[in-house]
Amino acid sequence: MKHKKKKIPIYFYAVVAVVVLMLAGMFFLVLQNEPASIYVFPENPKQGDTIFIRVKSQAKEITGNFGQEKLVFCKKGKLSEWVAFLGIDADQIPGEYKIFVDTDLAEHLSKKINVELAEFSLKQAVKAPSSNQSGITNQKAVENIRKNDNPVLSEFLGKLTQDPYFSLPFSFPLGSMKTSGFSFGEFIGFGNSALQHLGVDLRAPEGTEIYAVNDGKVVAVLNLSNYGKTIIVDHGLDIFSLYLHLDKFKVAEGQMIKRGQAIGLSGQTGYTTAPHLHFSMRVGGSRVDPVEFIQTSKKINDNFFIADITSAFLNMFSH
Repeated sequence: MKHKKKKIPIYFYAVVAVVVLMLAGMFFLVLQNEPASIYVFPENPKQGDTIFIRVKSQAKEITGNFGQEKLVFCKKGKLSEWVAFLGIDADQIPGEYKIFVDTDLAEHLSKKINVELAEFSLKQAVKAPSSNQSGITNQKAVENIRKNDNPVLSEFLGKLTQDPYFSLPFSFPLGSMKTSGFSFGEFIGFGNSALQHLGVDLRAPEGTEIYAVNDGKVVAVLNLSNYGKTIIVDHGLDIFSLYLHLDKFKVAEGQMIKRGQAIGLSGQTGYTTAPHLHFSMRVGGSRVDPVEFIQTSKKINDNFFIADITSAFLNMFSH
């Protein structure tokens, strides 16, 4: 004899729906009344690192600073969540610092960080094969960088775009990321002087496609004496990516580009010993390790909802 399954009364579903709505309402009220908070990652960066800053606040405007540097925030979607990136320059003096944040709701937040020393090594420069034809010695190359190339780059990197062009984390400029040459922060010895290598040299045989690391605007397409064919992309939020020693350009100045779009082909233009891509990032004017920056940018996708709920309830029951 078969037993008939009992039907669940319709009022049961109604009760469940009411309970769910009540819980959702409680969560919403608790989160709405939760005081503003600040989260940073990492809290103990080293020279050349990038810090991800997340501020939870109902404010409509938010400002911040790290010493004399102003932080540029953007709102994450429609949430009461603001994010910013803080670059710790390669020559930032190690020690204890504070990040300060103020909102139009008279909320004053701060977070202590401790900048650690990065032990950058020293390597001697190798004479470029083209120097026999060009007559450019290592010492002349150093003068060119300091007097010509770097000032040209600074002109473009000094123009701030506050609103971000991007919404996703940053990606890598090559399909295969292998270092080939100098690493970030290494000092390159040129006789009696030395220059710090403020990017990474990546293995890229001549003609390899180079991809934009995120959405942005091409603000410079240059042919420089030492850096060769160079592209600078403005990603907004005071973040720039730079691609040096290219063989060919696939974009033009002023062009809007998408994450993963081919922007050029690798080469060995300028003063270099072999084909490769020199890849750099600037965050808030700071020279940062581009590979570490890309890894840190993944924090954009982090979901803080559970952490917010936990924090809100702990605060509620502690009063």
